[in-house]
Amino acid sequence: MAQKIPENGTVIQEVSHERIRQKTGHFLPNDFEGPYVCILLGQFANGVMSTFYMSPAIIGTKQFYQDLLDCGIDNIEIKPVVINDPVNERTIDNYVLLNIIGRVSCANMGKSEYNTIGKDMHVMNKLVINPEKVDGRLDIFLADEDTDCIIISEKVYKHLVSKGYTDIYFEELEQTN
Repeated sequence: MAQKIPENGTVIQEVSHERIRQKTGHFLPNDFEGPYVCILLGQFANGVMSTFYMSPAIIGTKQFYQDLLDCGIDNIEIKPVVINDPVNERTIDNYVLLNIIGRVSCANMGKSEYNTIGKDMHVMNKLVINPEKVDGRLDIFLADEDTDCIIISEKVYKHLVSKGYTDIYFEELEQTN
């Protein structure tokens, strides 16, 4: 699952909590307090707001989070988010930081396509997962090999599609041992 950016979509930038990695698959540090503050970049201020953003962190609407809860997801830690729009002089506060708790080493690296950017740091171009490593306990988690890869179960996929989201990219992953 990923953010599908519309042609006239908005872009946000983090202005608080710069030194804290948010996509780790683990709980946030105890001193991580909200709100997580972002700014809507001026040239995109009048664009379409996304259901969720993958950068600078995983940030979603409160409704999107509620839809995940309604589907039975219980491994997401949230913090409030404030998005400032200086162009239109408004504050957008219907978003939350979605910290997905759960990181699974599930990639079949021999079949996946990726670039290595440092020790044990990969950017997946094509993620192929080993189904034996995905034990079925988590319906949403981050791939250990690239924490920008959000993996969801078929149950979550069907639920989100039934809600009518059009700005979320879904890709069925190849599975092989």
